[in-house]
Amino acid sequence: MKNKTQATHTLTRRTFVTTAGLIGGAAALQLTPDARAVPGPEKANAPAGVPPAPYLFTRLRSRSISAENLSGAKGAANKWKDLPAIPRVHPGKTQTLADIEGPGMIRHIWLTFWPRTPEALRSFVLRIYWDGMKYPSVEAPVGDFFGLGHGRVAHFSTPYLTVADGRGFNSFFPMPFSKHCRITIENDSPQDLGDLYYQINYTQGDQVTEDVGRFHAHFRRDRPARGTNFLLLDAKGTPGVYVGTTIACLPLEPGNWREGEFRFFIDGDKDKATIAGTGWSDWFLSAWGLDLTQSLYAGCTYQVPHPEWGDKYFCSCFRFHVLDPIYFQHDLRVEYQQIGHYPPDKINFKDRADDWCSTVYW
Repeated sequence: MKNKTQATHTLTRRTFVTTAGLIGGAAALQLTPDARAVPGPEKANAPAGVPPAPYLFTRLRSRSISAENLSGAKGAANKWKDLPAIPRVHPGKTQTLADIEGPGMIRHIWLTFWPRTPEALRSFVLRIYWDGMKYPSVEAPVGDFFGLGHGRVAHFSTPYLTVADGRGFNSFFPMPFSKHCRITIENDSPQDLGDLYYQINYTQGDQVTEDVGRFHAHFRRDRPARGTNFLLLDAKGTPGVYVGTTIACLPLEPGNWREGEFRFFIDGDKDKATIAGTGWSDWFLSAWGLDLTQSLYAGCTYQVPHPEWGDKYFCSCFRFHVLDPIYFQHDLRVEYQQIGHYPPDKINFKDRADDWCSTVYW
């Protein structure tokens, strides 16, 4: 996808400026003095990514799409509660959830469905297309997009992603678009998937200039050969801002598998990365191992035994770079080292070969 407005077109430095008091997503901006100063209905629309300050008037128009208002049009919701869901998505079929004219901003996506099995969480594929592009900028299984690697449900809550009670899937990434937005879900399974409930909250009238990038999410699953790293992202030919990852592992070998480092090869780096972590638990803001834990920006969502391999377990973690985004001007490659300890040796690092999956947000 070499077209810079497609999947490799990411956010520029000017489209991600956050402060501790303003938590945004992949296109978050700081309110400018001019934006604060202009009062009343005559105020210009807020720049893309800026959550309007409390009680600050804007010309933005709030809209919402669901099964109760399929178009999101003003005054078009059902008068009485009908079946507020899509009853069936047949095998191999794609259901359009939203088709919106811009400029605008996706503010929140909520959905749930039944059954929420590992097969269903991997078989529902979410895609988002910006501004008439042929290829999606977001393409990931629903479970993985919402931070549930390997299709195992769990409860967690962050400023970006929330899975309430393991049932309600939420994204709060601000997603700007200038001309058009299309959101679809495909059933990539041999069985009907039913009772798809959803709500997409957005605004229209946002200022989306050429300096405002587009939100992207990239899913990858792999079993890299021993001695090779797990590749999370390889973006080329565009400036961008890396804002986070959800990553999951199924260890396939005995011993400690969590000794590798996350490495960021920025703008032409070859063999040596510019940014390197110091270990798995360290990157997720802990140390000396990682238990089930959650914070605003990092944590471990679950550690679940494999149903057939009692000595193996699924592990899923998240890390969002709200206050420490990683900028690149031309290209970015993100890798994780597959190394660990084999018993009884607890000192020397050795190569491993495990089962990995990740979704990168940039």
